[in-house]
Amino acid sequence: MNLPGGPAPHDEAVALSPAWLTAVLRQRHPGVTVTATEVTERIETVATKVRFDVSYENGGAPEGTPPALCVKAYFNPATRQRGASRAEVDFYRLLAGSLPVRTPPCVHAEVDEETGHPLLLMHDLVATGARFGDPLMGFTRGQAAGTLDQLAALHAATWDGAKSLAATTGGAKSLAATTGGGKHPPDLATAFPPRLARLTGYMSPDRLQAQLDDGRAPDVPADVRRADRLLAAVNALAALSPAHPRCLVHGDVHTGNVYATADGSPGLIDWQVVQYGAWALDVGYHLAAVLDPDERARSERELLDHYLDRLAAHGGTPPGRDEAWWAYRAHLPYGFFLWGITRAVERPITERHAGRLAQAVAYHDSFGLLGV
Repeated sequence: MNLPGGPAPHDEAVALSPAWLTAVLRQRHPGVTVTATEVTERIETVATKVRFDVSYENGGAPEGTPPALCVKAYFNPATRQRGASRAEVDFYRLLAGSLPVRTPPCVHAEVDEETGHPLLLMHDLVATGARFGDPLMGFTRGQAAGTLDQLAALHAATWDGAKSLAATTGGAKSLAATTGGGKHPPDLATAFPPRLARLTGYMSPDRLQAQLDDGRAPDVPADVRRADRLLAAVNALAALSPAHPRCLVHGDVHTGNVYATADGSPGLIDWQVVQYGAWALDVGYHLAAVLDPDERARSERELLDHYLDRLAAHGGTPPGRDEAWWAYRAHLPYGFFLWGITRAVERPITERHAGRLAQAVAYHDSFGLLGV
Protein backbone atom coordinates (compact mmCIF):
# COMPACT_ATOMS: atom_id res chain seq x y z
CA MET A 1 0.00 0.00 0.00
CA ASN A 2 1.55 3.27 -1.14
CA LEU A 3 -0.14 6.23 0.52
CA PRO A 4 1.08 9.84 0.39
CA GLY A 5 2.28 10.50 3.92
CA GLY A 6 2.47 6.81 4.80
CA PRO A 7 -0.06 4.31 6.16
CA ALA A 8 -0.40 5.99 9.58
CA PRO A 9 0.77 9.62 9.45
CA HIS A 10 1.78 11.36 12.67
CA ASP A 11 0.64 14.69 11.26
CA GLU A 12 -3.06 15.44 11.72
CA ALA A 13 -2.98 17.75 8.70
CA VAL A 14 -1.84 14.86 6.50
CA ALA A 15 -4.46 12.46 7.87
CA LEU A 16 -7.22 14.99 7.15
CA SER A 17 -5.85 16.05 3.78
CA PRO A 18 -7.90 15.38 0.63
CA ALA A 19 -4.89 13.71 -1.01
CA TRP A 20 -4.35 11.14 1.76
CA LEU A 21 -8.05 10.45 2.26
CA THR A 22 -8.60 10.06 -1.47
CA ALA A 23 -5.84 7.44 -1.63
CA VAL A 24 -7.29 5.58 1.36
CA LEU A 25 -10.90 5.64 0.18
CA ARG A 26 -10.04 4.59 -3.37
CA GLN A 27 -8.97 1.22 -2.02
CA ARG A 28 -12.64 0.51 -1.39
CA HIS A 29 -14.29 3.07 -3.65
CA PRO A 30 -12.33 3.33 -6.92
CA GLY A 31 -12.56 6.72 -8.58
CA VAL A 32 -13.74 8.63 -5.52
CA THR A 33 -12.08 12.01 -4.91
CA VAL A 34 -12.11 13.95 -1.64
CA THR A 35 -12.02 17.71 -2.14
CA ALA A 36 -12.19 19.07 1.43
CA THR A 37 -12.62 18.19 5.10
CA GLU A 38 -14.07 20.16 8.00
CA VAL A 39 -13.37 19.30 11.64
CA THR A 40 -16.51 19.03 13.79
CA GLU A 41 -14.95 17.85 17.07
CA ARG A 42 -11.53 17.11 18.52
CA ILE A 43 -11.10 14.98 21.66
CA GLU A 44 -7.72 14.77 23.38
CA THR A 45 -7.03 11.98 25.86
CA VAL A 46 -4.04 9.68 25.48
CA ALA A 47 -4.94 9.37 21.80
CA THR A 48 -6.48 12.12 19.69
CA LYS A 49 -9.88 11.60 18.08
CA VAL A 50 -10.95 14.00 15.35
CA ARG A 51 -14.44 13.95 13.86
CA PHE A 52 -14.78 15.61 10.48
CA ASP A 53 -17.12 16.03 7.54
CA VAL A 54 -15.93 14.97 4.09
CA SER A 55 -16.68 16.75 0.81
CA TYR A 56 -16.40 14.86 -2.47
CA GLU A 57 -15.92 15.85 -6.07
CA ASN A 58 -19.17 16.76 -7.83
CA GLY A 59 -20.87 17.36 -4.47
CA GLY A 60 -22.46 14.88 -2.10
CA ALA A 61 -21.07 11.55 -0.95
CA PRO A 62 -20.94 8.89 -3.67
CA GLU A 63 -22.98 5.81 -2.87
CA GLY A 64 -21.36 3.77 -0.12
CA THR A 65 -18.84 6.42 0.89
CA PRO A 66 -19.02 7.97 4.37
CA PRO A 67 -20.11 11.63 4.58
CA ALA A 68 -18.28 11.95 7.90
CA LEU A 69 -15.30 10.17 9.43
CA CYS A 70 -13.41 9.92 12.70
CA VAL A 71 -9.66 9.46 12.87
CA LYS A 72 -7.99 8.13 16.01
CA ALA A 73 -4.22 8.44 16.31
CA TYR A 74 -1.41 9.81 18.47
CA PHE A 75 -0.98 13.23 16.90
CA ASN A 76 0.13 14.91 20.12
CA PRO A 77 3.92 14.47 20.50
CA ALA A 78 3.60 14.46 24.31
CA THR A 79 1.30 11.43 24.34
CA ARG A 80 3.13 9.76 21.47
CA GLN A 81 6.27 9.54 23.60
CA ARG A 82 4.48 7.28 26.11
CA GLY A 83 4.25 4.56 23.53
CA ALA A 84 1.14 3.64 21.61
CA SER A 85 -0.51 0.24 21.65
CA ARG A 86 -1.14 -1.36 18.27
CA ALA A 87 -3.67 -3.80 19.71
CA GLU A 88 -6.72 -1.78 18.68
CA VAL A 89 -5.51 -1.38 15.10
CA ASP A 90 -4.72 -5.10 14.91
CA PHE A 91 -8.19 -5.89 16.27
CA TYR A 92 -9.88 -3.88 13.52
CA ARG A 93 -7.45 -5.03 10.84
CA LEU A 94 -7.55 -8.74 11.66
CA LEU A 95 -10.77 -9.53 13.45
CA ALA A 96 -13.49 -6.92 13.81
CA GLY A 97 -15.14 -7.67 10.48
CA SER A 98 -15.38 -11.39 11.30
CA LEU A 99 -16.72 -11.16 14.84
CA PRO A 100 -20.40 -10.95 15.82
CA VAL A 101 -19.93 -7.85 17.96
CA ARG A 102 -21.02 -4.33 17.01
CA THR A 103 -18.13 -1.93 16.37
CA PRO A 104 -17.73 1.28 14.37
CA PRO A 105 -17.35 0.55 10.64
CA CYS A 106 -13.63 0.86 9.96
CA VAL A 107 -12.26 2.34 6.73
CA HIS A 108 -8.54 2.06 7.45
CA ALA A 109 -6.50 0.48 10.25
CA GLU A 110 -2.74 0.49 9.91
CA VAL A 111 0.52 0.84 11.83
CA ASP A 112 3.57 2.65 10.51
CA GLU A 113 6.05 -0.18 11.02
CA GLU A 114 9.01 2.22 11.07
CA THR A 115 7.67 4.40 13.89
CA GLY A 116 5.13 2.06 15.52
CA HIS A 117 2.43 4.72 15.17
CA PRO A 118 -1.10 3.24 14.89
CA LEU A 119 -4.00 4.99 13.15
CA LEU A 120 -7.68 4.18 12.80
CA LEU A 121 -10.10 5.77 10.35
CA MET A 122 -13.73 4.97 11.10
CA HIS A 123 -17.20 6.13 10.18
CA ASP A 124 -18.31 8.98 12.43
CA LEU A 125 -20.90 7.31 14.64
CA VAL A 126 -22.28 10.61 15.94
CA ALA A 127 -23.18 11.63 12.40
CA THR A 128 -25.28 8.46 12.10
CA GLY A 129 -27.28 9.27 15.24
CA ALA A 130 -25.32 7.07 17.65
CA ARG A 131 -24.96 8.11 21.29
CA PHE A 132 -21.94 7.44 23.49
CA GLY A 133 -22.25 6.43 27.12
CA ASP A 134 -21.62 9.07 29.76
CA PRO A 135 -19.89 7.69 32.87
CA LEU A 136 -21.52 10.38 35.02
CA MET A 137 -25.05 9.56 33.88
CA GLY A 138 -27.18 6.59 34.82
CA PHE A 139 -26.80 3.18 33.19
CA THR A 140 -29.79 0.89 33.54
CA ARG A 141 -30.01 -2.80 34.21
CA GLY A 142 -31.53 -3.21 30.74
CA GLN A 143 -28.62 -1.42 29.14
CA ALA A 144 -26.20 -3.65 31.03
CA ALA A 145 -28.04 -6.73 29.77
CA GLY A 146 -27.65 -5.46 26.21
CA THR A 147 -23.92 -4.96 26.63
CA LEU A 148 -23.57 -8.41 28.21
CA ASP A 149 -25.14 -9.90 25.08
CA GLN A 150 -22.46 -8.20 22.97
CA LEU A 151 -19.75 -9.50 25.29
CA ALA A 152 -21.23 -12.99 25.19
CA ALA A 153 -21.14 -12.90 21.38
CA LEU A 154 -17.50 -11.79 21.40
CA HIS A 155 -16.50 -14.38 23.99
CA ALA A 156 -18.38 -17.26 22.35
CA ALA A 157 -16.81 -16.55 18.95
CA THR A 158 -13.35 -17.01 20.47
CA TRP A 159 -14.20 -19.35 23.35
CA ASP A 160 -11.22 -21.39 24.52
CA GLY A 161 -9.51 -20.59 21.22
CA ALA A 162 -11.47 -23.20 19.32
CA LYS A 163 -14.58 -21.57 17.88
CA SER A 164 -15.01 -21.62 14.11
CA LEU A 165 -16.06 -18.33 12.57
CA ALA A 166 -17.73 -19.97 9.60
CA ALA A 167 -21.13 -18.64 10.60
CA THR A 168 -19.91 -15.07 10.72
CA THR A 169 -17.56 -15.08 7.71
CA GLY A 170 -19.73 -17.06 5.32
CA GLY A 171 -17.31 -19.95 4.94
CA ALA A 172 -15.26 -22.55 6.74
CA LYS A 173 -12.88 -20.02 8.19
CA SER A 174 -11.36 -20.36 11.63
CA LEU A 175 -10.00 -17.52 13.68
CA ALA A 176 -6.56 -19.05 13.22
CA ALA A 177 -6.89 -18.44 9.49
CA THR A 178 -8.06 -14.90 10.13
CA THR A 179 -4.97 -14.16 12.22
CA GLY A 180 -2.50 -15.69 9.83
CA GLY A 181 -2.63 -19.46 10.25
CA GLY A 182 -1.20 -21.97 12.64
CA LYS A 183 -2.88 -23.56 15.62
CA HIS A 184 -5.65 -21.32 16.90
CA PRO A 185 -4.95 -20.59 20.60
CA PRO A 186 -1.28 -19.59 20.22
CA ASP A 187 -2.20 -17.26 17.36
CA LEU A 188 -4.91 -15.52 19.32
CA ALA A 189 -2.80 -15.31 22.47
CA THR A 190 0.16 -14.01 20.47
CA ALA A 191 -1.78 -11.41 18.50
CA PHE A 192 -3.64 -10.19 21.60
CA PRO A 193 -1.60 -11.44 24.55
CA PRO A 194 -2.85 -11.57 28.14
CA ARG A 195 -2.06 -8.33 29.95
CA LEU A 196 -2.47 -9.08 33.66
CA ALA A 197 1.14 -9.95 34.47
CA ARG A 198 2.47 -6.96 32.50
CA LEU A 199 0.01 -4.53 34.06
CA THR A 200 1.50 -4.95 37.52
CA GLY A 201 4.75 -3.45 36.27
CA TYR A 202 3.08 -0.34 34.89
CA MET A 203 3.41 1.67 38.11
CA SER A 204 5.54 1.35 41.24
CA PRO A 205 3.76 0.16 44.40
CA ASP A 206 4.48 3.48 46.11
CA ARG A 207 3.01 5.49 43.24
CA LEU A 208 -0.03 3.23 43.10
CA GLN A 209 -0.55 3.61 46.84
CA ALA A 210 -0.38 7.39 46.53
CA GLN A 211 -3.06 7.32 43.85
CA LEU A 212 -5.30 4.96 45.81
CA ASP A 213 -5.02 7.37 48.74
CA ASP A 214 -5.77 10.51 46.71
CA GLY A 215 -9.52 10.33 47.34
CA ARG A 216 -10.59 8.42 44.24
CA ALA A 217 -12.12 5.60 46.32
CA PRO A 218 -13.02 7.11 49.70
CA ASP A 219 -15.95 4.88 50.66
CA VAL A 220 -14.08 1.61 51.17
CA PRO A 221 -11.97 0.30 54.07
CA ALA A 222 -8.29 1.19 54.05
CA ASP A 223 -7.30 -2.46 53.63
CA VAL A 224 -9.07 -2.53 50.26
CA ARG A 225 -7.04 0.49 49.15
CA ARG A 226 -3.74 -1.26 49.82
CA ALA A 227 -1.52 -1.28 46.75
CA ASP A 228 0.25 -4.46 47.84
CA ARG A 229 -3.02 -6.39 48.05
CA LEU A 230 -4.29 -5.00 44.75
CA LEU A 231 -1.06 -5.93 42.97
CA ALA A 232 -1.13 -9.38 44.57
CA ALA A 233 -4.72 -9.83 43.41
CA VAL A 234 -3.87 -9.00 39.79
CA ASN A 235 -0.89 -11.37 39.92
CA ALA A 236 -3.16 -14.07 41.36
CA LEU A 237 -5.57 -13.56 38.46
CA ALA A 238 -2.69 -13.83 35.99
CA ALA A 239 -1.70 -17.17 37.52
CA LEU A 240 -5.31 -18.33 37.57
CA SER A 241 -6.20 -17.49 33.98
CA PRO A 242 -4.51 -20.33 32.04
CA ALA A 243 -6.36 -22.93 34.11
CA HIS A 244 -9.77 -21.71 32.92
CA PRO A 245 -11.36 -21.29 29.49
CA ARG A 246 -10.14 -18.13 27.82
CA CYS A 247 -11.41 -15.98 25.01
CA LEU A 248 -10.92 -12.56 23.49
CA VAL A 249 -11.99 -9.88 25.96
CA HIS A 250 -12.49 -6.17 25.40
CA GLY A 251 -10.73 -5.37 28.66
CA ASP A 252 -12.11 -1.89 29.36
CA VAL A 253 -15.90 -2.03 29.27
CA HIS A 254 -16.84 1.06 31.25
CA THR A 255 -19.76 3.31 30.30
CA GLY A 256 -17.67 5.60 28.11
CA ASN A 257 -16.67 2.71 25.85
CA VAL A 258 -20.26 1.69 25.12
CA TYR A 259 -22.38 3.33 22.44
CA ALA A 260 -25.94 2.97 21.23
CA THR A 261 -26.85 3.15 17.55
CA ALA A 262 -29.74 5.30 16.37
CA ASP A 263 -32.10 2.36 17.00
CA GLY A 264 -30.71 1.76 20.50
CA SER A 265 -28.55 -1.29 19.76
CA PRO A 266 -25.37 -1.41 21.89
CA GLY A 267 -21.85 -1.49 20.52
CA LEU A 268 -18.30 -1.27 21.86
CA ILE A 269 -15.48 1.17 21.11
CA ASP A 270 -11.89 1.73 22.30
CA TRP A 271 -10.32 -1.71 21.95
CA GLN A 272 -6.91 -0.56 23.17
CA VAL A 273 -6.54 -3.24 25.86
CA VAL A 274 -8.18 -6.11 23.96
CA GLN A 275 -6.56 -9.32 25.17
CA TYR A 276 -6.83 -13.08 25.46
CA GLY A 277 -8.13 -13.74 28.95
CA ALA A 278 -10.97 -14.80 31.22
CA TRP A 279 -14.55 -13.86 30.37
CA ALA A 280 -15.04 -12.61 33.93
CA LEU A 281 -12.57 -9.77 33.35
CA ASP A 282 -15.18 -8.15 31.11
CA VAL A 283 -18.33 -9.14 32.96
CA GLY A 284 -17.17 -8.20 36.46
CA TYR A 285 -15.59 -4.93 35.35
CA HIS A 286 -18.62 -3.92 33.30
CA LEU A 287 -21.31 -4.51 35.89
CA ALA A 288 -19.32 -2.98 38.75
CA ALA A 289 -18.35 0.10 36.71
CA VAL A 290 -21.63 0.99 35.02
CA LEU A 291 -24.24 0.21 37.68
CA ASP A 292 -24.98 2.11 40.84
CA PRO A 293 -23.65 -0.07 43.70
CA ASP A 294 -27.13 -0.69 45.10
CA GLU A 295 -28.45 -1.68 41.66
CA ARG A 296 -25.44 -3.91 41.10
CA ALA A 297 -26.04 -5.71 44.39
CA ARG A 298 -29.70 -6.26 43.49
CA SER A 299 -29.16 -7.34 39.90
CA GLU A 300 -25.74 -8.91 39.47
CA ARG A 301 -26.74 -12.55 40.02
CA GLU A 302 -29.57 -12.30 37.52
CA LEU A 303 -27.41 -10.38 35.03
CA LEU A 304 -24.65 -12.96 35.38
CA ASP A 305 -27.18 -15.71 34.62
CA HIS A 306 -28.31 -13.67 31.60
CA TYR A 307 -24.72 -13.48 30.36
CA LEU A 308 -24.22 -17.24 30.77
CA ASP A 309 -27.46 -17.94 28.90
CA ARG A 310 -26.43 -15.62 26.07
CA LEU A 311 -22.96 -17.18 25.98
CA ALA A 312 -24.57 -20.58 25.41
CA ALA A 313 -26.96 -19.13 22.82
CA HIS A 314 -24.01 -17.72 20.88
CA GLY A 315 -22.24 -21.08 20.89
CA GLY A 316 -19.96 -20.84 23.91
CA THR A 317 -19.69 -23.42 26.68
CA PRO A 318 -20.57 -21.58 29.89
CA PRO A 319 -19.17 -22.66 33.24
CA GLY A 320 -21.50 -23.86 35.95
CA ARG A 321 -23.40 -21.24 37.93
CA ASP A 322 -21.36 -21.66 41.11
CA GLU A 323 -18.05 -21.57 39.26
CA ALA A 324 -19.16 -18.50 37.33
CA TRP A 325 -20.26 -16.69 40.49
CA TRP A 326 -16.86 -17.29 42.06
CA ALA A 327 -15.03 -16.13 38.93
CA TYR A 328 -17.18 -13.01 38.61
CA ARG A 329 -16.39 -11.93 42.17
CA ALA A 330 -12.72 -12.92 42.02
CA HIS A 331 -12.01 -10.89 38.87
CA LEU A 332 -13.36 -7.58 40.20
CA PRO A 333 -9.90 -6.30 41.26
CA TYR A 334 -8.90 -6.04 37.60
CA GLY A 335 -11.15 -3.05 36.96
CA PHE A 336 -10.23 -1.47 40.29
CA PHE A 337 -6.56 -1.75 39.34
CA LEU A 338 -7.12 -0.10 35.95
CA TRP A 339 -8.79 2.88 37.60
CA GLY A 340 -6.20 2.89 40.36
CA ILE A 341 -3.43 3.52 37.84
CA THR A 342 -5.45 5.99 35.75
CA ARG A 343 -4.02 9.50 35.50
CA ALA A 344 -5.17 11.11 32.23
CA VAL A 345 -8.95 11.04 32.73
CA GLU A 346 -11.19 13.76 34.15
CA ARG A 347 -11.31 13.53 37.92
CA PRO A 348 -15.10 13.01 38.33
CA ILE A 349 -14.97 10.07 35.92
CA THR A 350 -11.98 8.54 37.69
CA GLU A 351 -13.73 8.86 41.06
CA ARG A 352 -16.95 7.34 39.71
CA HIS A 353 -15.28 4.26 38.30
CA ALA A 354 -12.60 3.73 40.93
CA GLY A 355 -15.13 4.22 43.71
CA ARG A 356 -17.67 1.78 42.30
CA LEU A 357 -15.11 -0.88 41.50
CA ALA A 358 -13.48 -0.57 44.92
CA GLN A 359 -16.88 -0.93 46.58
CA ALA A 360 -17.57 -4.08 44.57
CA VAL A 361 -14.20 -5.56 45.61
CA ALA A 362 -14.99 -4.79 49.26
CA TYR A 363 -18.60 -6.02 49.04
CA HIS A 364 -17.55 -9.40 47.64
CA ASP A 365 -14.25 -9.71 49.55
CA SER A 366 -12.51 -10.36 46.23
CA PHE A 367 -9.09 -10.21 47.87
CA GLY A 368 -10.15 -12.91 50.30
CA LEU A 369 -11.38 -15.11 47.45
CA LEU A 370 -7.94 -14.84 45.86
CA GLY A 371 -6.11 -15.39 49.14
CA VAL A 372 -4.29 -12.05 49.17
